[in-house]
Amino acid sequence: MNPELTSPPFPPSAEIISSTAAKAGPLTYSVAEAAHVLGVSQPTIYRLIARRILRPLPCLRHKRLPRKQVQRLANGDTL
Repeated sequence: MNPELTSPPFPPSAEIISSTAAKAGPLTYSVAEAAHVLGVSQPTIYRLIARRILRPLPCLRHKRLPRKQVQRLANGDTL
């Protein structure tokens, strides 16, 4: 049997996940981080949450906003 065929030509899945996560950035933003990304103040983020334009993740002590929501708002897309 050829030893080249028995070993996988790619790194283990943990290495793939860690390298992908490092490139993608955080999955969620805090209110302060979202304000920085969007270029607005923290009270504006709280107003967007109150108007239900941004929806924080439920069941968490601190408000965490999914990256997809923040990016959509930054791009001008509707949520």
